[in-house]
Amino acid sequence: MTDPFRHLRSITDDLNRSFSVYESMTSQILKSASMSRALQESLAAQRTMDRSLIASAASTLATFRLPDLTSNYGELLSANKVLSQYVSQASIAESTLSKVFAEHNSLRKSLESITSLSTTRDLLSSLDTTRLLHTSLSSQYRLLDLESQKFGSMIGASNVWANDLAATFGKFTSSYRDVVDAITVVPQNIGPLIATYAPIEYSLELDVIERVTIESEDEPNYDALPSLDEELATFDDRLLILLNGARDSLNSSNPDKTRHVTTSVRELFTHIIHGLAPDDDIKKWSTNETHYHDNRPTRRARLLYICRTFSCDPLTKFIEDDVRAALSLVDSLNAGTHVVQSKLTHSQLQAVVYRMESLALFLLKVSRGQD
Repeated sequence: MTDPFRHLRSITDDLNRSFSVYESMTSQILKSASMSRALQESLAAQRTMDRSLIASAASTLATFRLPDLTSNYGELLSANKVLSQYVSQASIAESTLSKVFAEHNSLRKSLESITSLSTTRDLLSSLDTTRLLHTSLSSQYRLLDLESQKFGSMIGASNVWANDLAATFGKFTSSYRDVVDAITVVPQNIGPLIATYAPIEYSLELDVIERVTIESEDEPNYDALPSLDEELATFDDRLLILLNGARDSLNSSNPDKTRHVTTSVRELFTHIIHGLAPDDDIKKWSTNETHYHDNRPTRRARLLYICRTFSCDPLTKFIEDDVRAALSLVDSLNAGTHVVQSKLTHSQLQAVVYRMESLALFLLKVSRGQD
């Protein structure tokens, strides 16, 4: 590993340690809402430290030479260069991030009586942008370890399955680069949506591939991820049954739980996408023959309908490839195609569940046109 790789890994680790300090600080603040000045001073100091790390990350990213890198790595590097500049120049709108990270919901509620809450919100949102960059930077060095491996080797995947997964992931990586590149030129209401959710989607796809490819004892931290439950309850609370069914199956000792988990998350996704893009509404919206198969809207037509309020082709393409990447894996596991189901571990199935939950939340957010 060359010096730029080591330096970037070190910066990412420092950001991770910064978040640990940050979470400890917010935990203490939650116990008392009478610390207005101390709170703002702490948050400001945290932001200064994080921005120094961001500047260092941007400088290090600029030293990488693309000819020495794999195609996927080069495209992720390009995305991170753009994202690091975006994060260093402006905070993502508080309205976009206010519900993304759970501990900030609690923190904001506890600070409602503080007169300078708007200043506090600005600081919190600034720190949230750093977390999003950290997610994408982490993906970068994780990808470096992954690309030398045969995808799916931990679950006995066939060469055909592994090659298909690698090809799908390659297209998804290209779409991730393109959608991040578009952040600075898209309408103001779209940039924050991309910067908020695209790094999470990419990271979770990478996490699933890692879990089925590389042996690891590290347990991922899913607790800080945005929660689907509240959004799903607002959309259709009956679907919480499917969501909880997948979670219950995941934690059960049922030897057939792989099928139960993948069936539940696949059915949940189908209900969501059909609810967001009903047949009758699509038929009123489009008469394009390519949007239909056997007189039913195609999946692509439903996604285009969900994205109809945006004038952003890179975002639409990213969503298409995001859905394709997630479903290709879930459908293969559900059918038992090319893999031995008994080899799937709790950690691998857990990664699949969180991947599908995040994708569902992303589509629900996109369908509303903004957070």
